[in-house]
This record gives sequence, structure tokens and C-alpha cells, in this order.
Amino acid sequence: MARTTGLRPHGKTRHEATRLGNRRLVLQTIFDDGPISRADLARATELGKATISEITGVLIGEGLVAEIGRGTSTGGKPPTLVELDPDGRFAVAVDLSRRPFDAALLNLRGRIVAKGRGKAVQPSGREAVQEVHQLISDLVSAAGAPPLGIGIAVPGTVSVEGMVVESRQLGWADLALRDELEDVYGIPTYIASDTEAAAVAEFGRGKAAPNADLLYVKIDERVAAAVVTGGEIHRATSRGGDLTHVQVQDAAGICACGRTGCLGIVASVEAVLGPDFVDLASDARKRLAAETTPEVGDAARAVGEALAPTIAALDTEQVVLGGAVSELRMVPTLIAGSIEGMLGWCPEVVVSGLGDSAAVLGAGGMVLSGELGVVWA
Repeated sequence: MARTTGLRPHGKTRHEATRLGNRRLVLQTIFDDGPISRADLARATELGKATISEITGVLIGEGLVAEIGRGTSTGGKPPTLVELDPDGRFAVAVDLSRRPFDAALLNLRGRIVAKGRGKAVQPSGREAVQEVHQLISDLVSAAGAPPLGIGIAVPGTVSVEGMVVESRQLGWADLALRDELEDVYGIPTYIASDTEAAAVAEFGRGKAAPNADLLYVKIDERVAAAVVTGGEIHRATSRGGDLTHVQVQDAAGICACGRTGCLGIVASVEAVLGPDFVDLASDARKRLAAETTPEVGDAARAVGEALAPTIAALDTEQVVLGGAVSELRMVPTLIAGSIEGMLGWCPEVVVSGLGDSAAVLGAGGMVLSGELGVVWA
């Protein structure tokens, strides 16, 4: 059964809730509405003034919040305003779906303050693990404040416990990556599939409509999807949202899994753009796509066919497309047409505005959400 990860705190905590819930509610309010006075914080959160004073004091001590001066007086002493300290802590984020690996150091407002890039074009096995360590070490050294945590986006299946169940691209199976990283660096580590990480980024700061039920679909070397409903991302516990081997019509040929009829046969980036796609810049991909119109059309129709049952079951409001295939101009329209042909209706289908940065931004967003309970917006 899939688990869900809340992306935003909801309302005042009850008696049985922990102090952590109130802390997260205060942080989200400062994050959304700051600069803000303690009195306004108390009104917005419906928490007592003593509780607000205690929580803000702790947050200031942790370097997450800072007093920034006086606000406008409403008749008495001007209130002291508090605001998120964007550079008080940092998140280390690594996207392992990029070739070479992509990494970034992000502040608490999601601004990239430092970048890292792997050395190997296609690392795998233990070499890939060592590249991850090198990128993290370099970014931790570059941070001007203690890291808040590490977020990793993996192309493959990741358990909710941070185990990489399988990543064919990286040559990993049953790799306890989260445990290894936490043992080495001593800071919280969040690991999810690259698709799930990108969905976090889309919900927080992409094209997703506020509070929309979102289906994020990445069409690259594999086809995978992640679901956000009611402000929660559904973590897949077994197959990582992988749609590559869903059976579709007119998928001729034998898949790497040994079966015929798999979606990946017609919809993977290699099927559409050829085996050398990894060396092609975006403009070159688009020019090539103009010469491969039949392949683009076949891929889009097959993706729509595969997505339609999920969209109908979830009553999805929005589909956001990512990955190299989504860059191609006609793909969103063709996928929408395929969905409508299957269902008689279609949600809004848009291409991610975050592009290749979606997964690395989402990896950082997982840290912020997990450690602070706030969502970038």
C-alpha cells in the first residue's frame, strides 16, 4: 500500500498532537506571511502568545528565523518582526537521473547558492555511490551554515525507508543508501524516486495549480508517474510508479524485460529520439523530433492510453509532464488527445516549467518538508 507524505501542515494542532506540529505550523506561517509580528503569528495560528514566544525563540536559536527590526505601530510600541532567515541553514540536493549527476546547495527559500556536477558520464555500481559522496562532501564544505539535511532523487524504485530497491540506470539493487549517508554525514537524509522528487517541486513551486490533485509524469529512459492529492505525495512502496512495462496497443518489439507490448518500447526517449539522446542538447532534440513525427505521435498516444485509467480513478485535475520527450512541441497536445479519446474528457496537460531542475529542486524540497514541515511556493 502506498504511503503519503504531507506537504503542508493543516490548522491548529489538537491536544494529542506533538509540539513539533505547532512548530511546523509557526514556521509555515512565517514562511508564507513573514515578516510578521509575534502577535500576528498568534492570531494567524490560533496559538497562545506564550507558545509563540517559546517557539520563535527556539527557531531563532536554530538559525531558521531572525528578528529583522520594528513594524508599524498601531498605537503602542512598534512590534518586532520575525522572518525566515534564508541563509541560516541549507539543504544538499542530488539528482541521480542526470548524466553526469546534478547537485545543488539550496537555501531555505529554495535559491540555489552552489552547484555540483559529477565527473563520470554514466557511473554505476559502487562508482556511482562514491560520486554521490564526493558531491555531498563538496557541497557541505561550501555551506556557510550547518546543513539541514540531504535529499536524493534516484531513477528507479525507492522504498519509504530509503532503500534503493532497484535502479537499472545506476546498477543498484537493495542498496541501503539512506542508512549509509546518515551514518557518514550524521544529518537527516531523504531519498525518493526522481519522479516523486519532481512532483514535490511541481507542487511547491512549479506550474501546479494551488491545492490541485496532480499527476506528474516523466518520460525519459523510463516512463514513471507520481501522484499528489490533498497536499500529500503518495510514495510508491514497490514499483516506484514505473509505467514502463504497462501493456499498450501497437507496441511492437521485445522490451528489456523480455515481454512484448510494453509502454517503454514506444514511449521511452530512446524509442523516440534514438540511442544517442543523452548527448543531444535540447535544441538538437527538438530538431530531431521534427524528423521523427511518427515516433512522437506513437509515444504520446501510448502514454495517454496508459495514463487514462489512473486519471479516471483519481479524478486528476492536472497532468504535468517532465523528461526529454515532454520537451517536444506536440507531445502535450497529443497526450491530451489520447486521454480524451479514452475517457471522453481530459484534465489540463502542461509541460513542467522547472525543466531539468525539477528533481534536484524537489530533492531539496523533501528536506524542507521533512525537517521543517514547510513547502516552497
